[in-house]
Formats: sequence, C-alpha cells, structure tokens
Amino acid sequence: MRDKPPLVSVVVPFFESVRTIAACIESLLAQEDVGGPHEVLLVDNDSPDASASIAARYREVTVLEEPKPGAYAARNAGIRRARAPVIAFTDADCVADRDWLRSILDGMEEPRTAVLVGHCRYPADASLALRLLGAWENAKAEHVIGRCAPAFHFAYCNNMAVRASVFDEIGPFEEWRRAGDTELVHRLAARRPDLELAYRASMRITHLEFVRGRERARRLRLYSSTNARIPTFRELGVLRRLGVLAHLARRC
Repeated sequence: MRDKPPLVSVVVPFFESVRTIAACIESLLAQEDVGGPHEVLLVDNDSPDASASIAARYREVTVLEEPKPGAYAARNAGIRRARAPVIAFTDADCVADRDWLRSILDGMEEPRTAVLVGHCRYPADASLALRLLGAWENAKAEHVIGRCAPAFHFAYCNNMAVRASVFDEIGPFEEWRRAGDTELVHRLAARRPDLELAYRASMRITHLEFVRGRERARRLRLYSSTNARIPTFRELGVLRRLGVLAHLARRC
C-alpha cells in the first residue's frame, strides 16, 4: 500500500546552521495532528559545517542538496521535490509553534488565498529594542497586507506558505540573494489579481538568529534596497507608516 500523500510540504534551506537546525527540525516534527501527514524537506545549500550531519540524524525528514549558492535556489530545489498541494517555508534558524501547520491549512481553506505569511517573534532573551522592532514588523505586515494596495505588499520566507499551483503557473522564486519572496507576490498580483496574499497572526515562528535590535535593523535595510529591484514595489510613505503605528497602538 502506498504512503498517504502529504497535506503540506515544509521546505527548509540551510547553510552554516549547526547552532539552530536541530531545534528547527524538532519543532517541525512535533506539529499538532492536521488530519494527515506532512513532509519536511531540508535543503543543504553546500553548508561547510556539521549542519547536514545533524539533519541526517532525523529519519523522518528528507535531506536534499543544492550546490548553487543562495537560499532561493535551495528553496526551489525543495519545491521541485515537494508532493503536497501546499508548500510551507521556514528557515533553519527558526522554530515553529506546534499549531503552525494547522494555522496554515486553516488559512488555505479560503480558496482565493494563494500565499500566507505569519507572525514572527524573537527569543526570550532578545533585547527590548528587538522586541519593539518585532512588534513593529508584525503590525506592519498585518496592516500593509490587510489594508494597502498590492504595490506595497511584501513577504518573508521564514514564515510563509504558498499553494503549489502558484509555482506551477508562474514559476519558482527568483534566485536573488534577497527579496525573492516579495518578488513572487508581486509577480502573482500581476498575473493572477484574483488571488490573494494574507497575513495570519496565529501562524507563528520564533526567529533565533537575532537578539539585538541593531542587528535586525541592519538586515531590514538590506531588504529595502533589494526590494527596489522589483518594478511594481512601493515603500510606505510617512502617512502610511503613521497608519502602521496607529494599528500597533490598537493592538497594544
């Protein structure tokens, strides 16, 4: 008898992730029951450390190899092997909440929803500045995706899910160093305006890479410069940023 096909494929690229990859894998294997199996595809992006050896200890996951440099090339390798109708993405420095996959599948029950992004938090020992920045990031995602025109939309692969049919129709991620996730949602908006990007607050991960606000702010500035490569992308102006602050104040 053949194995039951997975409901969700989870794709995780990794490179020099020895400190966090075990926690990531264990969080994905400890997901609540979603009514069927899910598969975990870890993609070794030619990592020189012991990350692949750690991943190989877990028999429940599949370890793939993608020597072409870049996380989006690794994600595309995972997409090619994925068997499920929904493909979820996170990173090897992230830990998913136990109901992460359940939230994704619940969100995908809306047929117009093609892409989901979720809530990202930081570790318990994160600085106050980083916690405040994280609150801003989540408020911005919820406000922009829920209330702003598609030109302002963005996405992030450390907490993202996409219908496999999207990749079948419009192709894989652009294999840029950064912002391939945002480029994908802009390409989708141009090709299929009937489909939607949605923010889902219950779809939660903890991002282990950062503990200081300054480090994260530096990374966000890099994303902004890469987003400029997307012809349809527009940064928030002052009035819209004030709208995010008002949205954050209402949530506090």
